[in-house]
Amino acid sequence: MSELLNFKVFEGYSADQLLDLCTSGEIIVSKHKQLLYQMGQKADSFGIVLSGAYKLSRPNPNGEDTIVHFSTPGDIIAAFIMAQPSPIYPVSSYAMGPSRFLKIPREVFLQKWKSQTDLIFKIQGLLSTRIGSLQTQKTLLKAPLSAKIAFLLIDILNKYEGDESTLPLPLTRKEIADSLGASVESVIRIMSDWSKKGIIETQDQQIKVLKLDKIIEEMSATSS
Repeated sequence: MSELLNFKVFEGYSADQLLDLCTSGEIIVSKHKQLLYQMGQKADSFGIVLSGAYKLSRPNPNGEDTIVHFSTPGDIIAAFIMAQPSPIYPVSSYAMGPSRFLKIPREVFLQKWKSQTDLIFKIQGLLSTRIGSLQTQKTLLKAPLSAKIAFLLIDILNKYEGDESTLPLPLTRKEIADSLGASVESVIRIMSDWSKKGIIETQDQQIKVLKLDKIIEEMSATSS
């Protein structure tokens, strides 16, 4: 409960209230790349990311996975589909590094969460932020790949409190490429160039932004 109380979505709730909302909840400890939810399967639970991160992905028309969102601590996965008559998961969810997830049965959402108007509004806020990020990505469709990568890094950094320069999730070049619909080779070329220029530092799939102003400059680019 102490972890949940630190998340903005539960601001104003007491430990007892959260305990009631998390009735029958189960903490899932996921290893790197371990599947949490499979796209197309019956959705019988939802939950909250406690630590680490989960990538949400679905296949594109070519059959390749496209990452649509990175869910970080405090993010809620699959809540809004719980109210559907026969919900199925619209995306697959995979852990990014060691991660923890509080899984809650669908029945609890229908019995307890659905009636919490304030909480539903906050979850809508999380969803709106996610949609906003996707819309921004669309505005960058004709921008150079460097601008798209810069936006992705800053978007992830903005979700975390603490060290504002290090992305606290193991993000591979392929995951960046899958998120942006780009080739791995192109992503590697750009990020290698940034590393040589001292803009970023990478080690063991961890990315540290050394010159945020340069990343912002890259993000502001609108043409190749």
